[in-house]
Amino acid sequence: MNNQIELLKWMLEDVRKVTLKGVDFLSKEQLYDSPAQNEYPIGSYLMHLAECDIFWLEVLSGIEQPEKLKKRCYYNSWYDPSDPPLYPDSPFEFSVYKSVIDDARKNFIDYVSGMEDSQLEEEVSIKGDKSGRKMKKKWIIYHILEHEAHHRGQMFMLIRQAGWEKKQS
Repeated sequence: MNNQIELLKWMLEDVRKVTLKGVDFLSKEQLYDSPAQNEYPIGSYLMHLAECDIFWLEVLSGIEQPEKLKKRCYYNSWYDPSDPPLYPDSPFEFSVYKSVIDDARKNFIDYVSGMEDSQLEEEVSIKGDKSGRKMKKKWIIYHILEHEAHHRGQMFMLIRQAGWEKKQS
C-alpha cells in the first residue's frame, strides 16, 4: 500500500474542494473583473492553479502536457505573464474555469496515482532552470498544495474586500 501517495492525493482533492466551494457563487463578471485596484481577477487565479498543475506535472513526469489544455488556462499569459498579457475577451461562467482546473488536476492526480511511495524521494530537474538544481518529487507535490492554499487565501481576502458575499439560503 502506498500510504504517502494516498494521503497526498486526498490532500490535493481536499484543497481543491475548499477552493472551489469558496468561489463557486461568484458571477462570471466577478470572476473576470479585478476585485481591487492592481489585483488579478479571481478567474486568473483559478487559471493560474491549472497552469501550475500543468507546469509541475511536466517537471514530475517529463511529459509535455497538451497544448489545448495550456490554451484553455491561458498558460503563462493571464496571471503574471512573461510575454505581453493575453486574457479572455469577455467573461465566462464558473463552469468553464472549473472544467479547466479539473482537467489539469486530474492529469496531475492520475500521474501521482501511478507512483510508489519510494518514488517520492526521487529528484527531478526543474524545466527551464539552467542552474541544474534538483528537487524531490515529494516537495513538488507539497508545493502544489501549499501554493493553492496560499492563493486561495488571497482570493478569499479579495472577495471579502470587494464585498462579494455568498448569499445565504
